[in-house]
Amino acid sequence: MTHKSILIIMIIVLITGVLLSSCQAARTPADVIVEYLEALAGKDQTSAVANSCAAWEEKARAEGASFINVEVTLEDLECQVLNQSDTEATVSCSGSFISSYAAGEDQELDLSGLVFSLVLESGDWRMCGYQR
Repeated sequence: MTHKSILIIMIIVLITGVLLSSCQAARTPADVIVEYLEALAGKDQTSAVANSCAAWEEKARAEGASFINVEVTLEDLECQVLNQSDTEATVSCSGSFISSYAAGEDQELDLSGLVFSLVLESGDWRMCGYQR
């Protein structure tokens, strides 16, 4: 093999690697909200905060803390993007949080009335509040 052939093969391998790395599926705004809600139900405040914009981080911690002493499940969760621009998006979901308390009483929090606001921050979609 000549030096020219080796150089061409190396360039092809490099270009293929770059193309494959850029083909990774980006998370949609709906994916972020699913991860955020699953983190709340799973008592994973680190993940809830990681999926939040900077302005929402403290509220994400507070929401996570409200589930700490309660058994929580997330039922029938489905989310879809309502609107999306280059920097903002809104998402609605169906499903509910079911909270089980020590007295044996279950309480349902229906998610269908919420519209989640997201912003594109540091190259990723982030949960950044609710609209009613």
